Amino acid sequence: MFVLSMKTTRTRMFTVFALVAMLLVTVFSLSGRPTSTATAAPVAADDAARQQYLADLGYEVLPNKSEVREILIPTESDEAFAEYNRLQLEAGHDLTEYSGKRVKCWTYTVTNYPTEDTVQAHLYIYMDKIIGGDIASTAQDGFCHGLKPMRAA
Repeated sequence: MFVLSMKTTRTRMFTVFALVAMLLVTVFSLSGRPTSTATAAPVAADDAARQQYLADLGYEVLPNKSEVREILIPTESDEAFAEYNRLQLEAGHDLTEYSGKRVKCWTYTVTNYPTEDTVQAHLYIYMDKIIGGDIASTAQDGFCHGLKPMRAA
């Protein structure tokens, strides 16, 4: 058995206490910071904000014709989710940060897509912030791409 004894002085006790206090303050101040995704994600608290976000990307949608459903971002990534998340990453989003979270998926009908008639915009919303989405054709041989400006799509 090994025993360690030290002579404790007030100065040493104060120094140890001050170091522990500084460490705790640092940990608590850093833990309250939002993640980079939270600060970069556009706010979409209401339908007007979501439609404005799509308009800023160049997409016109039918007013007052949105649908919403709740989806669960998977905790384990299969091949289909990995491929879809690659599409999200190209547009600057990463759904893996929200694994296991329930998010709202808002669907809008796009009216001004140049090459297709049946196009939908999907926005994934978590805590009133847009965390991802896509623009997709509902045609049988349709397409799907991330939330990029229309001129870059």
